[in-house]
Amino acid sequence: MKASLITIVLFYIIVFVIGVTLQDIIFPWGGVAETHLKPIYMGLIVLSGLIVGCTVYLADELKGNKGGSVKAEE
Repeated sequence: MKASLITIVLFYIIVFVIGVTLQDIIFPWGGVAETHLKPIYMGLIVLSGLIVGCTVYLADELKGNKGGSVKAEE
């Protein structure tokens, strides 16, 4: 959970703080107004947190299995 929250916060900072600064440097004449893309960016931020959360969960499950095969319980 901690890794997911860190990923979400860092990705938000990269997209909305650093990205805006870079946009002003790259397009000093104003560039394209991209306010309609912010919901898509927020979706990418949430998706990145979900990917990290699932990866951490699967890694924990594999560590708990210790490489052995899963036996069916009778």
